[in-house]
Amino acid sequence: MSAPPKSRDSYFFLFLMVVIWIGMFAGFGGDIAKKYEKMQGLHYPVIVHVHAAAYVGWMVLQTLQILLIRAGNNSLHKRLGAFGVLLLIFMLIVGPWAELDFERRTLGTADAKTAFMVIAMAGVVMFGALASASILLRNQAEAHKRLMMLALISITTAGYGRWLTRPILGVMEDAGLSLNFLTFWMAFNAAPIVLTLVIGVRDLIHLRRLVPALVWGAAFMTAVQILSAWIYFLPAWKPIAERWVSG
Repeated sequence: MSAPPKSRDSYFFLFLMVVIWIGMFAGFGGDIAKKYEKMQGLHYPVIVHVHAAAYVGWMVLQTLQILLIRAGNNSLHKRLGAFGVLLLIFMLIVGPWAELDFERRTLGTADAKTAFMVIAMAGVVMFGALASASILLRNQAEAHKRLMMLALISITTAGYGRWLTRPILGVMEDAGLSLNFLTFWMAFNAAPIVLTLVIGVRDLIHLRRLVPALVWGAAFMTAVQILSAWIYFLPAWKPIAERWVSG
């Protein structure tokens, strides 16, 4: 006897969560280890620790929510969902706060990445919009879980981008592709692109169709990614960002 649709969904989304956990750990784990080795300790501003705790907390919450659905505990799933709304609001505050704090502390130094701020802020926009849409559509199970997963996928570049972007750009360069906003978009967002396609292919196999929320959610995410990459490569953007940060 084949597993019921809800059971198959829970297995699939748990698999995606495992992949995301591995990718995020690979990105941040090595980075933290290197900084610890060089500094003999980690000395980050408080807002960075708060930001990290909030985003890890979201991943823990999303994993737990899938497990609760798998266990059939819908009542606790809904109660934790209310907490998730509060956590989402908190994340939309501390995320930009941490980014601006970093930019202001590093402005004018070799560590400054002011132009990259548009990429980071785009992640906040995608995550906030997709997670909010998922919450609004919480009574439509197919849309709700796919939009919630897309929201998390939209910020996986924070981890995956740290170890995937350079190798992929290297392969593109070897293939004769020059660095521009489109090749950067493909390299930096390789994980979100692949993870989103995996969901789509899986839906086509098991549902024989694409869930509309996945289609427009993915289209929105892709549009924001490409737009932010285009702005990142604009020569005029960096001085604008520097003036904004310093002001």
